[in-house]
Amino acid sequence: MGSLKTLALASAVALGVPAFASAADFPISSPPPPPPETLGLKGTISSGVYLRGDIGVGQLQTSKYYQQDVASVNGTFFGAGDTTTVFAGAGLGYRFNNWFRVDGTLEYRGGAHFSVNDKLTYNNGFGIVQQSNSYKGNISSMVALFNAYVDLGTWYCLTPYIGAGIGYATNTISGMTDQGIVFAGGPSSATLGTAGNGDKSGVAWALMAGVGYEVNKNLTLEAGYRYLNLGEAQSGRIQNAFLNQSYAPLKVKELESHDFKIGMRWNFGEPDCCGPTERVAPYYPPTVRKF
Repeated sequence: MGSLKTLALASAVALGVPAFASAADFPISSPPPPPPETLGLKGTISSGVYLRGDIGVGQLQTSKYYQQDVASVNGTFFGAGDTTTVFAGAGLGYRFNNWFRVDGTLEYRGGAHFSVNDKLTYNNGFGIVQQSNSYKGNISSMVALFNAYVDLGTWYCLTPYIGAGIGYATNTISGMTDQGIVFAGGPSSATLGTAGNGDKSGVAWALMAGVGYEVNKNLTLEAGYRYLNLGEAQSGRIQNAFLNQSYAPLKVKELESHDFKIGMRWNFGEPDCCGPTERVAPYYPPTVRKF
């Protein structure tokens, strides 16, 4: 009888050991929750789309002038100089890959002043007349451009680029005055003319180069140089202030500007010019058994 009890007790112990050992195992820990997403500006439209804004200053060249009445007596212009202009613009673009992007921009240019003189000699039917006029006025422009850029590679988040643009410019001459002196074989006399605002529109084109700095995955700062050809500009008709006479508009035959600008691009999506970010694999602690 004692032997049977001993055998039964041994069997029970043998059957209970696995269950006890299983119950003593450490539970398998679940993977840690992902870290909370950092707050910040996120893109919401699509990868590659960006907004841009630019401001800058330009050296505007106005060296070629024409006025029909001056040309009719073989008069000449002289004394034209460069002037400073300031501009601001905005645009929308698309970045196709790490080396090619395009955008469309619209900018306003203002603050430019011009001054030029002419000299002419003619016969008015009573004798030889010599006359000299001094023209002064303001120039402003609205410029729309379609631009294409080639990014030349990225080093330490700095990306040099080259680009070209073509579009349309409307140039306005405003506030123009025409002050002159006439010599007609006797005492000199003064003349004065004014002109209304005049607009001239035509093709504009640009060549540019610069460098961009990627502050983060969304924001890129830019600094660059641009040559911009704005086409032509002209005033309204010139009205003599003393006589009931008007004359042909003054034309600037070629407007060219050497621009230096700074700007920013806000990249929607998550572009990463500085290389892919290495993703760290999640860590799962090993299962440990205790017997």
